[in-house]
Amino acid sequence: MQSRPILKKNRVVILLSGRHAGKKAVVLKCYDQGTTSRKFGCALVVGVERAPRKVTKSMSKSKILRQTRMKTFIKCVNYSHILPTRFV
Repeated sequence: MQSRPILKKNRVVILLSGRHAGKKAVVLKCYDQGTTSRKFGCALVVGVERAPRKVTKSMSKSKILRQTRMKTFIKCVNYSHILPTRFV
């Protein structure tokens, strides 16, 4: 029986270490053999660093613009630093 890879494209993962620890991300590409600069298995992930915040009626337009701004990140992460979830 052939085992299927757990980490594959579009898999939702949780980052375990570093600046983005605890953040959710989505796998874009897997490098099982590593790359020339990284000699270990890694995955290219993209995630949301800062999500939009709650907006109320009493807020001004400039404050609403600040509150609804999102920030994303893209990073190549070692397989041992990510926790795969059941979501694809």
